[in-house]
Amino acid sequence: SVLGDAYLNRRSGEGVRVCYRQSQIHKEYLFWLYELLYNRGYTTNLPPRQYTRTIGIKNGTLYYGYEFNTFTFRSFNWIHQLFYKKGKKVIPENIAEYLTPLALAVWIMDDGGWTNSGVRIATNSFELTEVKLLNEAIKSRYNLDTTIQKIYIKDKYSIYIKKQSITALISIIGPFMHPSMLYKLGIN
Repeated sequence: SVLGDAYLNRRSGEGVRVCYRQSQIHKEYLFWLYELLYNRGYTTNLPPRQYTRTIGIKNGTLYYGYEFNTFTFRSFNWIHQLFYKKGKKVIPENIAEYLTPLALAVWIMDDGGWTNSGVRIATNSFELTEVKLLNEAIKSRYNLDTTIQKIYIKDKYSIYIKKQSITALISIIGPFMHPSMLYKLGIN
């Protein structure tokens, strides 16, 4: 989740919690994530809460979504140390160790998208060296044919999983995908 939309919140002297937030259109997916973590004892029995945010100074567009947090655990401190340096999310050198099929599925559900008969993963919040590290982790761990593509934002890149690897990708992460997110694999 930390590769995608989740973020870690260090609470002084208490530990770390994982914070999840999704737009209203991904409500089913967020509730699935919540159930996954609730059933493992990581969060309360209170379901995700709805929030409203105003976006844009001029037109004041309302944005709706849902959010929840895990409990705060001192045992999550190592995850924060691994993924954050000076308050910025980073990719650890040993990311391939943590890129399980479930982790890859959640990452694609968070930041993936179907395009041009392949899957693009938005990695634009990371430096090129980190994107290369992620790309190599996907290639080496799952033998998928991928490439790094420059995007419209200056000095930012995404990972593209090519058409010829989609069948393999589906066999790897398909069992972990929420049905509402299958469109990100080109499955309607």
